[in-house]
Amino acid sequence: MKKHILYSFIFVMLFLGCSKETQQKTAKDRKVKVQTASLQEHVFREIFRAQGMVEAARKGTISSFVSGRIDKIFYEEGSIAEAGESLFQVDLENLTNRVELAQKDLEVMKASRLSMQQGVKLAQVKLQKAEQDFKRNTQLYKANVVSTDTYEQIETGFNSAKVTLEGAIALETAAAAKEQQAETALKLARKTLDDSHPSVPYRALILEKYKEESEFAGAGTPILSVEDPASREISCRISAIYWERLKPGITIDVYFGGKKVCQSSIYFRAEAIDPASRTFEIKAKLPSDTSLKSGTLCDLVIIMDEHSGWGIMSDAVLPGREGHMNVFLNEDGVAKETNVQCGLSSDGFTEILSPEPLIGKEVIVRGQAFVREGDKLEIER
Repeated sequence: MKKHILYSFIFVMLFLGCSKETQQKTAKDRKVKVQTASLQEHVFREIFRAQGMVEAARKGTISSFVSGRIDKIFYEEGSIAEAGESLFQVDLENLTNRVELAQKDLEVMKASRLSMQQGVKLAQVKLQKAEQDFKRNTQLYKANVVSTDTYEQIETGFNSAKVTLEGAIALETAAAAKEQQAETALKLARKTLDDSHPSVPYRALILEKYKEESEFAGAGTPILSVEDPASREISCRISAIYWERLKPGITIDVYFGGKKVCQSSIYFRAEAIDPASRTFEIKAKLPSDTSLKSGTLCDLVIIMDEHSGWGIMSDAVLPGREGHMNVFLNEDGVAKETNVQCGLSSDGFTEILSPEPLIGKEVIVRGQAFVREGDKLEIER
């Protein structure tokens, strides 16, 4: 029994020894099939993804400036009004009559003032004659040629002529003021008439009608809402931690439905951060021919950094010891592990910083997960 156990032990030891030698020989002689590639220049981008809303920078609600019946709305929803064109007309006949009445009042005031001016001239002539008579009679009175009564009558006439002139001048001044009032009233009537058919200073898209023709509209009543399609932009709120980096001029790619629609750049960054949401607003203008409508929610790719550099396929870069990143090189058919410092990753490529020692060398890009330092390599082309 003891001999049987001893023989069994010897057999097991011999088997284990043979197995270890076989494993060492297999490890020494094994070849790993891999594919290699060289570092190549690539454009690397650091991006930030967000969502933004399309809105028009120039938009508004056009209200009636005057009260009255809506005579005509010149545009339907969805139509385009050119800059300066009237959008609707309110109470045209009534306001036109007011302008005509104001014009007539002004003509009356001008005629009245002209009459007062003639009165002033007449009073000036009479005063001049009275002054001459007074001077002449003063000399005669001193020479005892005329009586005291006559002298006093001449003096009274002279003083009366001065008072008459002053009165005529006052009446002419009042007539001038009334003429100015009439001119102002005419300007107001004309301004009210102009306000009855408002326009906007830009090419406007009619978005919505709030009133219909023949309805009454009070002053301030909204009639139409409009926007300038050429002023459409993307508005987005971003976390406050990106405020320092998201500066005006940074490029933004705009996507809708998974497709890139256009490219723009940030032109506005809010200087205040919302304390409730801890976010701030950025805006980017859209091309004037954009097909995106106001209210559309779009995906944004904000390009924080973009530059050219040397890189390799991201799968080739593996985590190593002590937090380092490594790649395997093909050195005369043998795998060599090399530490690398990585930069940005984009489009399946990872940037290699300080790439000079690796330029022109073969980096393992397929099969590297099975490779160890010193392994023999079988290169697949």
